[in-house]
Amino acid sequence: MKKFIQLLFVIPLIVFFFSVDQYPQMIVKDTLSGHVYAAGQNDTSRTAIAGANVSLHIFSMMGDSTLYQTTTDSTGSFVISGITPGHYVLICSANGYSTVVLHDFNIEDASQTITLFLRDTTAAVTGGIVSGSVRFDESDHFDFSHIFVHNAIIEFINTNNTSPNIFDTTDAFGFYRTKVPAGQYYVSCTVALTDSTNFQEYYQNAATIAQAKMITVSDGQTTDDIDFTIPSQAATTHTITFSGSVQSSASMPLDSATVSIILSGDNEDHGDWSHGRNGLVASTKTDASGNFTITLDSVSQSLNAFIVAAHKAGYKIQFYNNQDTFFKANILFAFHDTTFSNLNFTLSPVDTNRYSISGNVKDSSGMGIKNAFVTAFDSATGHEHMAVADSNGNYTVNGLAQGSYYLMFTAHGYQSQFYPNASTWETASTISVTSSVTGINVTLAQDTSTMLTGGGDVTGDVHSSNGSALAGVLVTLKDSQGNVVGTAVTDVNGSYSIAGMVQGNYTITASFSTYSSQQQTTTYNPSSGSTQVSNFTLPQSTTGITTPPSSMPSHFSLDNNYPNPFNPSTVIGFSLPYSTHVTLEVYNVLGQKVAQLVNGNLAAGHYAYSFNANNLSSGVYLYRIQTDKFVSVKKMLYTK
Repeated sequence: MKKFIQLLFVIPLIVFFFSVDQYPQMIVKDTLSGHVYAAGQNDTSRTAIAGANVSLHIFSMMGDSTLYQTTTDSTGSFVISGITPGHYVLICSANGYSTVVLHDFNIEDASQTITLFLRDTTAAVTGGIVSGSVRFDESDHFDFSHIFVHNAIIEFINTNNTSPNIFDTTDAFGFYRTKVPAGQYYVSCTVALTDSTNFQEYYQNAATIAQAKMITVSDGQTTDDIDFTIPSQAATTHTITFSGSVQSSASMPLDSATVSIILSGDNEDHGDWSHGRNGLVASTKTDASGNFTITLDSVSQSLNAFIVAAHKAGYKIQFYNNQDTFFKANILFAFHDTTFSNLNFTLSPVDTNRYSISGNVKDSSGMGIKNAFVTAFDSATGHEHMAVADSNGNYTVNGLAQGSYYLMFTAHGYQSQFYPNASTWETASTISVTSSVTGINVTLAQDTSTMLTGGGDVTGDVHSSNGSALAGVLVTLKDSQGNVVGTAVTDVNGSYSIAGMVQGNYTITASFSTYSSQQQTTTYNPSSGSTQVSNFTLPQSTTGITTPPSSMPSHFSLDNNYPNPFNPSTVIGFSLPYSTHVTLEVYNVLGQKVAQLVNGNLAAGHYAYSFNANNLSSGVYLYRIQTDKFVSVKKMLYTK
């Protein structure tokens, strides 16, 4: 009888799995191919990874998934055919290597290629650390001394000709920090000037390698201050053109939509304030056909990383390429005359049956902060909703379901914070949404750390416990008195950097909704080098979150788990409109129960429970909730 009951449970699931693929067969299929290599600092050779798993996943609003999967051959190549066009999560993994997860991966061309690099987690690399900076020298007409050069190419030329050279590039602040095998090296710096010309010099302003000073790298030792100053005469300007279209999700052109070109985090601290402190470079309105063109003339070479956004009243904001938040947006780089075409946006209408949070963002003088970003995090699921403040600092976050939300405010040139004036979401106040909420106002302090010269920097990466980069993490640097020195929000790669340290002790905090905030302490001493490295791994929060009685849900619901795919834990949320007995269970695809998260009476409210699959095998799992009047089943994917 027990087997018969299991069979009754499995048969509908099997029918459902096969039915998912029935309708996409009528759509034109695409092909994704590429290679998987071992990541390394050697830019001249590549090691193919055989047997790497490459997979594509779709997660619908109902939580259902369609899976495409293959493995690489002996040359590291792979091909996935018969793909339905759309947005996927791409996952690449191999034994002994870190897993790469690309969210919102767009399949839109008949044949696409991609090259993936996985980091070897087993190799023990010996050598020393070499660090330094690249900046422009002073000019008679303009002071370039505070402008660092981003993406300059640093090459370590081994005097042993049988060993490969090592390459690195400078970060947003013109700094580099490179692991180099022990040996003797000449160090060169190359900066792209135009399409066909570069400026190159060797360490200590040498024009040729014969004039260059050699450095010695020893195992376990750090060599600092291998700096380069680029003559200001080499600093050229360039012209950048952005063009594309904006349409609705119903494929109708949207006229009078606003398209904005915004400085990415990579530009924030180059010291060029000619565009104001709001990060906005330029904006325009689409024409009657939904088309737009923006041309930037005489752009400083130090301004080379941009984010493009499209928004219109009544629609959700979108960043290129199909990203819903600024922190996950694809960055467009331009180091010379460049044209970006086919920057196309499809805006979804705001759900008018849902609610909103609105208010004002201002500076310490009472002036509204234009283009401040406001992110609302669902406290139960971690899902994000974003809005941009207008010219007076007014904002409205739309499309919110009933529940409680944390708000994070960030703006170019200002210290970021959770509402109200908190550095972690755990210490922030939640906004209870049972109807539209107004009057959530904040004042942001000016971030003066980026204006300091000669100080130290803290930089690093923030990842989840499964190795995935976390974008949108608030990182706060405080001095020994508890004063905020500077803040940063991680980019799509999980990276951050904060300037402004002087000698002393500091506390660094990393916070991201539904993940447990982490804190580190560090001591900065200029004699030990100008850059501190602090990386964070944030574990998923395991706390069940309930909603205060003032914001009770009106109906039963089972949320999509978050994150999905996951490794090894994920959060499952649900809502109860009244007190009832609840069971929340997890099954494998054979209908076998592998976990029971809830079995008892719960009061009305929103709940979130953590599920850890550490002892289970990779694959698709189903989670099922049952109450007296409600049953729902959804899928999730566990990838080791």
